[in-house]
Amino acid sequence: MPDFLAVISGKDEFLVEEDALKFYREAVKKAGSDADTQIISAQITRVEDALQIEREFSEAVATLSMFGGKKVVWLRNLNWMSGARHSNSDEVEESLTHMLELVAKSNDKVSIIISASPLDGRRKDLQVLKPVANEFIVHTFAAPKPWESQGEQTLMQMAKVTEKFKKLGIKFESDVPEVLVGRVGESTRMVLMEVEKLAIYVGPGGTVKARDVLFIVPPFGEGEFFEPIEAFAARDLKWALESLERYFFNESSCRPLIAALQNRIRLLIQIRSLADSGDVKITPAGITKAQFEVAVGRHGATFGSATKSSANVFSQNPWYLTTQVAPAAFHYTLSELIDLQLGCTECFDISNSGGDDEVALRALFLRALAVRR
Repeated sequence: MPDFLAVISGKDEFLVEEDALKFYREAVKKAGSDADTQIISAQITRVEDALQIEREFSEAVATLSMFGGKKVVWLRNLNWMSGARHSNSDEVEESLTHMLELVAKSNDKVSIIISASPLDGRRKDLQVLKPVANEFIVHTFAAPKPWESQGEQTLMQMAKVTEKFKKLGIKFESDVPEVLVGRVGESTRMVLMEVEKLAIYVGPGGTVKARDVLFIVPPFGEGEFFEPIEAFAARDLKWALESLERYFFNESSCRPLIAALQNRIRLLIQIRSLADSGDVKITPAGITKAQFEVAVGRHGATFGSATKSSANVFSQNPWYLTTQVAPAAFHYTLSELIDLQLGCTECFDISNSGGDDEVALRALFLRALAVRR
C-alpha cells in the first residue's frame, strides 16, 4: 500500500484542484527535502492518450529514488470518467483499471494524489480505492438554484463568498451569498470571479445587495430568470420594467420567463391561502419556519406525494419558502395572484399567436404592480 493516498473527484474542478494541491503539498512536506516529486497531467482528448499516461504513471510509482528517499506522485486532472465518448471506450476503461490496481499495490515509500474532474456521477471506478485511501473526497455541484438544496457544497461555496467579500473589504446583504451561489453555483471558480466583479461594481467600502447580484451576474448553466421575478415579488414597478428591458435585450420570447413566473405564483397562491385561513402570519420578512412546519403537519397529507413541485407548497425547501418566496405574498391579495396567473396564460396566447412578447409582458407587469386592490 502507498504511504499516503488521497483521491479527490467531482464536477467542480476548482474544488477538486484546491483539495488536491493541499494534499500534495502536505505529502511533499512529510516526505522530506530529499523526496522525489512528479506531477503527471492525466487529461486525455483521444483514446490513444490513455495508454501513454498509464505507462508514465506506472513508471512513476514503480521507480524509487536511488538514494532510498520517498516519492510523491500527483495524477492530476484525470478526466477519464467525464462521460465523454472517449472516456467510455474499452481501451480507456482498461487502462484506468490497471492504474487503480497499481495504486493499491504501490510501495509504502510512495505517496499518491489523484484528482479527477469532471466526474460523471454514474461512474464508480474510484470507489475501489476508498477502503485504502487516507483521504477520499467527492465534490458534487452546488444546487443550481439556492432553494433546491442546502447541501454541503452549497454551504461551502457560500462560506467562500463570505470570506472573499470580507477579504476585499466589501459589505453585503445577508442573502447575497445565497443568491450568488444560486446564479453560478455550478462553478466555484466562477462564483469567486463574480465576487471580485461585484466588489469592483460597488467600489471600496461599498455594500453589495441581492439586486446587484441579479443585475450584474449572468446565470450559469440552467439558471432561472431571477431579476424580473424578484422585482415582481418586491412589487417594485420601476425595477420590474427595467429588468424586463434587460431581459428582452438578450431574449426574444417571453415564454421561459412566464413559465418561471407561473411557478412562483403557484406557490404564492398557496401561501396567501394559508395566511387568509389563519394557518400562518405573513410579514415583509416572510413567515416563521415553525408556523410553516405546523401547516405541513395540518395540511401536508392532503397533497399526497412529497415530490417537489410548485403545485405542492409543502414539498419546497423550508428555508427557501419561508424567507425567499413568502415575503412576496405580503404584497399581494389572493385575487391579485389569481388574476396574475390568468394574465400569464394570456401572455402565452399572445406569444403563440405571433404578438409582441415584450409589450404583452410589460402590460402584465403594469397591471399587476401599478394598481393595488
